[in-house]
Amino acid sequence: MPKENNTGEKQELISWLLEGDVSIQYQTYRDLLGENRPDLQERIAREGWGARFLSLRKPEGHWGDRFYQPKWISTHYTLLDLKNLAISPTNELIRESISQVLADWTGKDGGILLSPA
Repeated sequence: MPKENNTGEKQELISWLLEGDVSIQYQTYRDLLGENRPDLQERIAREGWGARFLSLRKPEGHWGDRFYQPKWISTHYTLLDLKNLAISPTNELIRESISQVLADWTGKDGGILLSPA
């Protein structure tokens, strides 16, 4: 039996995704539609969940108390979430936070420590 044409369903799903957070819009264009939309990626830092995560960054340049604590709101997990939201790796706050991790939390063996060195 031939498969039913579900083009309409796919378009409906894509339309729904494009109504969501700007990070979902960007990833929909990139991953499902094969389109590069740097304009959307740049907006992730200014709107929606990306902006919210960045707004919670402490003046010292990190989230939580230490690199890995408290576990789910730490710098480690927040940077991971921002990466998964597809924030631009050229974003200045992201670059500053990563530089701080490398400066403050790198051990003698080159690994990242759970608390500052």
